[in-house]
Amino acid sequence: MSQSSAARFPFSIGHVAKVTGVAVSTIRSWENQGLLAPNKSAGGHRSYGEADIERIRRIDRMRRMDGQSLSAIRRVLDSEEEIAAPQDGEAAPAAAFNHLGARVRSLRQEAGLSLRELSDRTAIASSHLSMFERGVAFLSPARLNAIAEVFGRTLAELLGGTKGRDFPVVRRGQGRIVGSFGPGVTIEQLTVSQRLMDAEVWTIDPDRESDGFYAHEGEELIYVLEGSLELALADRDAEVLNPGDGAYFNSRIAHRWRNTGRVPAKVLWINTDSDRLSSMSFEKTDRRLGLGAGIGEGIGEGALSLELPQGARTFRVIETHTEGHPTHILIEPLEGLDADSVAGKARQFAERYDSLRPMLLHEPRGHSGAFGLVPVASSAADFGAFFISSYGYPGLCGHAIMGYTAALRALGRLASHPRFTIEVPNGILTVHVGAEGDADAIALEMPPAIVSEADRRVHVDGHDLDVAVVVCGDCYALVNADAAGLALDVGGIDRLLAVGDGLRRHLNEALPRRAGSRPVINSVLFHGADEGGGARQFLAIDRQKFDRSPGVAGLSCLLALRAATGAAAPGARLEAVSLFGGHLTGELITTTHGAGSAVAVTTRITGRAHLKAVATLIQEEGDPLGSGFLR
Repeated sequence: MSQSSAARFPFSIGHVAKVTGVAVSTIRSWENQGLLAPNKSAGGHRSYGEADIERIRRIDRMRRMDGQSLSAIRRVLDSEEEIAAPQDGEAAPAAAFNHLGARVRSLRQEAGLSLRELSDRTAIASSHLSMFERGVAFLSPARLNAIAEVFGRTLAELLGGTKGRDFPVVRRGQGRIVGSFGPGVTIEQLTVSQRLMDAEVWTIDPDRESDGFYAHEGEELIYVLEGSLELALADRDAEVLNPGDGAYFNSRIAHRWRNTGRVPAKVLWINTDSDRLSSMSFEKTDRRLGLGAGIGEGIGEGALSLELPQGARTFRVIETHTEGHPTHILIEPLEGLDADSVAGKARQFAERYDSLRPMLLHEPRGHSGAFGLVPVASSAADFGAFFISSYGYPGLCGHAIMGYTAALRALGRLASHPRFTIEVPNGILTVHVGAEGDADAIALEMPPAIVSEADRRVHVDGHDLDVAVVVCGDCYALVNADAAGLALDVGGIDRLLAVGDGLRRHLNEALPRRAGSRPVINSVLFHGADEGGGARQFLAIDRQKFDRSPGVAGLSCLLALRAATGAAAPGARLEAVSLFGGHLTGELITTTHGAGSAVAVTTRITGRAHLKAVATLIQEEGDPLGSGFLR
C-alpha cells in the first residue's frame, strides 16, 4: 500500500466495527455480497476510509430502522452511484445522495405539479429543485418547510415519521436517523407521528444554519445539550443558547437558527405534531374532571375539579351548529379505527362502537334530530370524518362538515389550509374558508347532484304532490309545498313530518327496483318560494326527525332540479331559508345531461357554522339511561 493510499484509508476492520457497532463478520459478509469494496493491499489486508464508515452506518440504518433487505439496499446504493456519477468532463457533485428528493418528487407527481409550478409556489429555482429530486443537492430547513406546506405536510412528516411498535423507552443512539438537511445536520427521531409531540435530537455542525426564517403549525421546545445555538424569532433579537438553556415558542412565529460556535451543537428539539392535534384526541389519567375555574358564587366556588363515580366513562365533544342544526364532534381517542379509507373506519366504528351512537345522540344527552361527526385521519385528503345519527351512518352531511370546519378553525388547524379537502364515506369534498371575501363564510364544493326523476305526481295523505327524485350522497324526494297547499312554517312542522313519512314509505314501495335492490328515499325536502325571492326549505328525515338548517344537500338537489327543468343555468345563485331563519347560498357550477332525462349538476353551497360548547358527557356505570332513549 502506498503512503497516499494509507492516508485515504487509515482504518482497520476492527476499528470500523468498533465505531459503527457492526460486527466484523457482518462487514465481511456485506463485502461478499457486493455492498462494500474496501481498499486492499498487495497482501490482501483490508483498510477503510471515512466514506466506507458512513456507508456501513447507512446500510445498518436501512436494515435496522427501515427493515430493507440486503438485495434492496444494494439496488438503492447502485442506483445512487449511477445518478451521482459525473459526466465526461464534469466534476463529481459534492453533495451526497439525498433520499428526501425522491419523496418530494413522488409527492409532486401525485399532486400533478410540474417543477415550474412547485418552483413558483416555493420561490426555489426549478433547476435546484431538479437537482434536489435527483439526489445531487440539498435544501435548507426553511426551503424544505416551504415544500412541506405545499403538500399539506409537516416538516417532520417530510423527513419521515417513525413507525413500528409503540414503546416508551428509546435507548441512547437507538432513535431513527432520518434524512438530514445536507452535510452538517443529523436528526435522530425519538418519536414522531405516534404522539402529540415530535421529539428529536439534532446535531448541528459549526456554521450550519436554517437559511432564513420559516414558520409552521404547532409549538416547539428547544433545549441545548451540548455546544451552542443562535435562535432568532421574527419579533425578537437573536439569542445564543448554551448547554442547559432552552426556548419555548409558537411555531407560527417565523424563526431561524444557526450554530455560531466552534463545536457541533446537540439539541433536543420537540414540536407538537399537527396531524395528531387535528385528530383532537385527549387522554384521561384519573377520575377527576376539571371544571376550569375556581371563582364565582355558585356551587362550584373554589372547586377546580369534579370527582366522578367509580366506573364512570367520559366522552368529550365539541358542539357546533350550522344555521340551526347541531353537530356533536366526538374528540375521544378510539382504538381500532385503522382501515385504509374513511368508509372503512366508519364500518369499524359500527362494528365496535355502535353503542356510543345512542349514548351520544339520544336523550338525555341529545335528541331525536341530534347529529354526530367522528374525526379520523385520511391518507387521501387533508382531513377525514364520518357521520353518526340516531338512525344510522349517513354517507354525507354538509352541515356537519361546516361545523367541523368551524371547530378546526377555532383549533388553529386551518391557518395554512384556507382551502382544504376532507374525505367522507361518500368521497372527497373541497372546503373553502373565507369564501367570497367573507372571513366567516364556509363554502362546500358538493358532489354531483343527479336528478333521476323530475316530475312525478303522487297522492299521499289527502295531498297531490309534485315530486322529484334527486341523489346527492343520499337519495331525496323533493316536494313543491306551495303547489301541495302545505304551510312552510314552524306551526306546520308536524303536518310536514307526517306527509313526508307517508311519501317516503310510498316511494320506497313504488319506485322500480334496480339490480334487484329497492331504492331508498332517505329524506323529503319540502320547498317553496320565499318572500325575498329565494327558496324556503324544510328537510323531513323521518316521522320525528328534521333538519333545523335549510339543508346543504337539499339546496344542492333543488338547484339540480331547477337545472333539469330549465329554470337555472350554470352561474345561477339561490338563497335558501329555513323555518327558523337560517340562511344558505347555493351556486350552480356545471350541468351535464345524461341518458334519458337524467341531469347531473355540481354546486357550491356557502353558509356559516358557530361554536356552541365544549362538553364532557358522563356515563355512570349504574345509570339506567346511560345508553340513551329515543322517543
